[in-house]
Amino acid sequence: MPMLSAVFRRSHALPALMALSLLAACSSAPVAPAALYDFGLAPATSAGARLPTALRVADVAGPGWMDGNAIYYRLAYAQSQRTDAYANSRWVESPVSLFDARLRNAAAARGHVVGYPTPDVPSLRIELVDFSQVFDRPEASRGVVRLRATVSLARGVIDQRVVQADAPAPSPDAAGGVTALTQASDKAIGEVLDWVAGLPLAASTSAVPATPGAAFGTRRR
Repeated sequence: MPMLSAVFRRSHALPALMALSLLAACSSAPVAPAALYDFGLAPATSAGARLPTALRVADVAGPGWMDGNAIYYRLAYAQSQRTDAYANSRWVESPVSLFDARLRNAAAARGHVVGYPTPDVPSLRIELVDFSQVFDRPEASRGVVRLRATVSLARGVIDQRVVQADAPAPSPDAAGGVTALTQASDKAIGEVLDWVAGLPLAASTSAVPATPGAAFGTRRR
């Protein structure tokens, strides 16, 4: 009888050990890394109008929720006030940084971009307001980029405008959202630069008063 009870105990212990082994294997299984996305290669050339004068591009700004690298989406058909982020997909850096690089590349393709503030060079400042994938239906979404653009000189604001660009997503997932947001960003940037090219910037810069004695390098005593 003692031998039978020992066998009985071992027969019950074996399933428990197997279950523990399975749990240990599950807990040690590697977690799939998050998919990382950027805007891809920027267009080599720009078909838009040339900038009439040199332009300084200020650092792009955005709200605090854009500081990270999450890819956000909004279910407009269910609860349009709520945003969520994809769990296993990320931008390689913040969307503000990605947009900033894209803007500078596009502006440089249209004219001379100055990297530092000067009183006689207009400055372009972009503030991103929205940058998300919006689902109008479970199977249909679009990338939405909304921004405020301001062109100014040292003496004040020349003009301002709000731009919103949408682009359809080819698939209802993170990859589709990335494609749509990239295309929407390029559309918004193109619209902003077309607007800047149409402003009377050359006349505005010529109206800036010169510093006394600057032309001849003289100094006041």
